[in-house]
Amino acid sequence: MRTIKIYCKECEVELTSELAEIPETDLCWEEGMDIMLENNFSIFMNTHTNKKSLVVALADYNLKKHPDLNRFSGCCGSDGSNGLNILCVNNHEVATEVSDCWTGHYIEFDKDKIIIKERINSKIIEEFKF
Repeated sequence: MRTIKIYCKECEVELTSELAEIPETDLCWEEGMDIMLENNFSIFMNTHTNKKSLVVALADYNLKKHPDLNRFSGCCGSDGSNGLNILCVNNHEVATEVSDCWTGHYIEFDKDKIIIKERINSKIIEEFKF
């Protein structure tokens, strides 16, 4: 099982605590439900973008919401359709929150906006790629 931390590519601020990998088959895609427990991550093939995505639970990470409320379309939360809506604490766009009533709830990181550091035993490997 892999353990990672996610950092902002632009300012290198830490975005998450350590996250443990869970397989894509363990993700729960029920409407209005968290797709996974806190402090986990998963990589899956996003059928909407045809790209691999790294997702985490909605949680109190070192992130903040975008000030442009138009990025949060949806009736009860964010449906994720209006671009990056999650920022690092230094205001760099890094992820998209999906949290509407008709979607599963998660944060999807933009792999071009982050650095992923993997811990293997006690060693940190700078660039974990997916």
